[in-house]
Amino acid sequence: MRFDEIELEPVPFGVDDPIPEPVTQTGEAPRMKRLLALLTDLSLFVALALALSPLLPAARDVFAFAALAGFVLVLSYYYFVGTWLLWGKTIGGAIFDVKVVAEAKDAMSLRDATVRWVGMLLSLLTAGLGFVIAAFPSRRSLADRVSHTHCV
Repeated sequence: MRFDEIELEPVPFGVDDPIPEPVTQTGEAPRMKRLLALLTDLSLFVALALALSPLLPAARDVFAFAALAGFVLVLSYYYFVGTWLLWGKTIGGAIFDVKVVAEAKDAMSLRDATVRWVGMLLSLLTAGLGFVIAAFPSRRSLADRVSHTHCV
């Protein structure tokens, strides 16, 4: 049978059609997915720093590197806090299906998102000690604990 010989049957749209319920996630996100999502997001900033490094002056002094690091740091704040507030997930979170939600089931506030970013930054500056806390049964990192959020 050819595609142009197929007869389509009409489908009635009645009032009695059930509306599907939205799917909600209640379980915690697996640690490996969270780690891969974080590494994906951090790789974006490493790529940005490498792409901008040829624009540094030829002298390559400490001030130039500090300025580049400060720019990437401020940009990371806007990236993480903005995506958490708008969608609840970053690009890495969207790829690995990890969403950040507030404990109170309300929308995440700007304060909570900022505190989460600071907790994440402190975890990175301490060589991942804040992320090691997520190995405990509660599966919550330092950023999760200080901002009263969790990943699903």
